Amino acid sequence: MTTKILHVSDTHIGYQQYRNSTRREDYLHAFEQALQIACGEHPDHDNDPVDAVLHTGDLFDDQLTSFDDVFACHEALRGLRETNIPFYVIVGNHELRRNTDFVDEFALTGDAIRLTRSPTVLNGEVALYGIDSVRDPDWEDADFSLEPADEGLVRLVAMHQLFTPPLEPIDHDSSNIIDLDPVFDRFGTEVDGVALGDSHERDGDTCRGVPVWYPGATERTGRDKPRPSVDLLTISPEEKPPIYRERLLLDTRKFIEIDIEFGESDTFDLVERRVVEKGPVEDAVVFVDVSGTENGVTKQEILDYLHDRDVVHADVTDERVVEAIAGDLDDIDTESEIDVDAELDDAVGELDIGDEAREIEELLRHADPDLADTRRRANAKERFHELAAERFEDISTEGDV
Repeated sequence: MTTKILHVSDTHIGYQQYRNSTRREDYLHAFEQALQIACGEHPDHDNDPVDAVLHTGDLFDDQLTSFDDVFACHEALRGLRETNIPFYVIVGNHELRRNTDFVDEFALTGDAIRLTRSPTVLNGEVALYGIDSVRDPDWEDADFSLEPADEGLVRLVAMHQLFTPPLEPIDHDSSNIIDLDPVFDRFGTEVDGVALGDSHERDGDTCRGVPVWYPGATERTGRDKPRPSVDLLTISPEEKPPIYRERLLLDTRKFIEIDIEFGESDTFDLVERRVVEKGPVEDAVVFVDVSGTENGVTKQEILDYLHDRDVVHADVTDERVVEAIAGDLDDIDTESEIDVDAELDDAVGELDIGDEAREIEELLRHADPDLADTRRRANAKERFHELAAERFEDISTEGDV
């Protein structure tokens, strides 16, 4: 007997990429496609319905997700409910809160089952564990100990963190990529696989001989990201290794890249030819890189041309402008270089604001550069509420004897 699990991650429902409402819809549609695969109903795949769906975090893009997005997600999960396919989930860094979060609400309605450090047994073959995303300041004190599972079960841990392996380590102080090897000691029990979320590109490796992997995001979160997909896990306790992973591609919106290098005699006709060479651009996200000789063709003209062809989003980078600016910068006296951070610190220091406001400003401006914008805002908001509670508590006790 085997157990089939569809591993999905980083769906980021509600993300309005490029401030474009169509791209916001795309993220929901990609999630809906994943659920079609789970139910055995996707037109591009002939798999049977799975035994469960495992989501390893960032179901939503923001902890302040709109009611419309939450409702749409409930609607999308209806197919799983009707076919009795459980939806197992952990919380990612984008949606992480210090109090009640979306998983609590989805568990209350029966649309999701929250995985914990206690084993959740599936089909009498698999023990599923889950550990929510952990903030950097909480990492050292976090409890990763897992309750032992019955003998013979395949033990699979879901986490939402950037780990090496399988990611390549980055050698700089602000890197939030963590060494996975010591985490195995903190589990306190042996595991057979670690299913990860947070990285938006599919990746996989082993750690201490145990397979560890990311399925990647279900939509392109950037120009350089590969085609989105999900992973179909086939788990067979009698096999060695017991977990087999298969990539299933999603049918998402096309991203098209166009390079245009102008010569001295080239006109706008070259733009038209390059676009035609790439095939239909209608309904696509299009990136154009312009280089070569300055000939009067502007970035705005290219954008207008693409929008007239009904692209969903167009982005034009004119390297000719970049090169011109770089040439101007070469003329600047680098010995009189300005320290922007120092100048801002001085300017803020002159403002007539309280210590609490200064702390919030510091939290926002000097946050970890790898921290997501939503997490940066969320941290500032949480600290604001803490400071407000402390201030009002002080006021309320001033008259006490």
